[in-house]
Amino acid sequence: MKKPKPLYLVVIGLLSLMLTVSSAWPQSGRRIHYSTLFNPATVGTVSGEVVRVEQVLSGNGADYCVHALLKTPKGQVTAILAPKSFMDERRLAIAAKDRVTVTGSRISIQGKPFILAMEVTGDRTMKLREASGRPAWAVGEDWHIR
Repeated sequence: MKKPKPLYLVVIGLLSLMLTVSSAWPQSGRRIHYSTLFNPATVGTVSGEVVRVEQVLSGNGADYCVHALLKTPKGQVTAILAPKSFMDERRLAIAAKDRVTVTGSRISIQGKPFILAMEVTGDRTMKLREASGRPAWAVGEDWHIR
């Protein structure tokens, strides 16, 4: 029987390592399931002008989450709204220069202030979460609250 060449073994080893690392990546904690950060004890309201709207890859990587950077009298805060697909389906829109009031759970991510939106009021009202933090787009009990 012919002995495998060392280069062949190295290639097989590298491929195995790549598969192991790529399958572990989603569980590495790099993406945040925002719902796990919701805390009813920190619910408050902020009002301000939308500086910009961003789409950030969601915690499960399957959709984008809409964020709105607000300029408030106390500084800037980012409102985490909802998955882009949810907002598109319901024709919910927010844009730069909109004046809004956001009610939600005040949180901090890497030392920066955020508000996990339950309701956004501007020209119309967007109901995004229940008082418990359960998202309007949640299906069943799988909505990532600890």
